[in-house]
This record gives sequence, structure tokens and C-alpha cells, in this order.
Amino acid sequence: MFFLVRALRSSSDTDFKIAHGFVLICSIAAVVAYFTGGTSAEWLAEIIDIDQEQMENHGLWGRISFTIMSLAGAASLVAVIAYMQGEKPQPLVPRIVLGLLVLGFISLTWTAHLGGILRRPELGF
Repeated sequence: MFFLVRALRSSSDTDFKIAHGFVLICSIAAVVAYFTGGTSAEWLAEIIDIDQEQMENHGLWGRISFTIMSLAGAASLVAVIAYMQGEKPQPLVPRIVLGLLVLGFISLTWTAHLGGILRRPELGF
């Protein structure tokens, strides 16, 4: 997010390329985290007693976070492909990506909180 804000302020192509590269990496990490969730839930269910409603809530927010980060990654991929072709991406793309990143950050934070409650129920509020 830092590089994207910096790129929007300075209009530097290098900053835009770095920012979109980081967004792609974070989106790939979100995809990996999403698809390992089922295995993690099965593993955790063997160790401790899990509240099923809480697990479904965590899964729902995981899907929401996955969707938001996938959209941000797709928009960044469009920008990276444009740069690779020697063109500038549409000027609205970085702002869309930034908006999706802010939403994704909030959603991922809440998803992580819900996951923490699954693991440590006494931390819930």
C-alpha cells in the first residue's frame, strides 16, 4: 500500500511497477492462505473443540477477503501487463487497486481476528 500511495503522489513508473508487483505477491499469498484453510480447520478440529458457527463465520470472511484480494491482484496484473507491453495502464487502475487494498486489509484483519478466536476462544469479545 505504501508504494502505491507513493506512486500516486510522485507519478513515478518505477514506483507503480514495484507497487503492483507487491500487490501481486500479496494476492498470491491470500490465495494460498484461502486454499489451505480447509486443511487447517480439519487439523485444528482434531486438537481442540471448535465452535462450528465461529468456524463458518471465519470461513465466510475468508472468502470475502479472498475475493477482494483476487480482484486487487487481477487489476494489478492488468497494470503489470500494460507496463510489459510498453504502455501506461489506465489512470484509474492504481486508485481502484488502492481502494481494494484498503478493503482487503480491513477484511483480512477481521478474518485473522476470527481465526484467533477459533484458536484461543478466551480472547474473543
